[in-house]
Amino acid sequence: MVWSTETTSEQQTEALGRALARFLQPGVAVLLSGDLGCGKSVFARGVLRGLGVEAGSITSPTFTLVNPYPEGRLPAAHFDLYRIADPEELDLVGIEEYVDGAGVVLVEWPEQGVGQRFGSMLTVRLEDRVADPQWRRITLRAEEPLSRDCLHDFVQQRGSGG
Repeated sequence: MVWSTETTSEQQTEALGRALARFLQPGVAVLLSGDLGCGKSVFARGVLRGLGVEAGSITSPTFTLVNPYPEGRLPAAHFDLYRIADPEELDLVGIEEYVDGAGVVLVEWPEQGVGQRFGSMLTVRLEDRVADPQWRRITLRAEEPLSRDCLHDFVQQRGSGG
């Protein structure tokens, strides 16, 4: 299942993440890909806020690789794999304890974790334009049953004007 939309501000991109969070279930991994500066962290912040994480406690895991958020509707772990040199580094941060199905995993730069399974994957591709730095095309894709159910419910809610 694939769904796509456009946003024209950081606030809209974050709001889309918040809206998606309402439909996420334990075991879903939101994989965020796109060029540097395209809004992956903004979307992730929206998802975390939508899960009930206080905005002030959300920080980028660029240097720590992972930030866990046990509070909220579901526990979440936010990974940023941009700086890893070897996918085996994920073992050092204990990725397996986060990908156990108890919560939601958000992964920026998932392509850096070659061969790693993150859960029932919901991929989010963000694309921007040089001519309009606020514009984003955001495409969500789910192929596994759990993530497909989440995306289906999200799309149904969007279509009903919610």
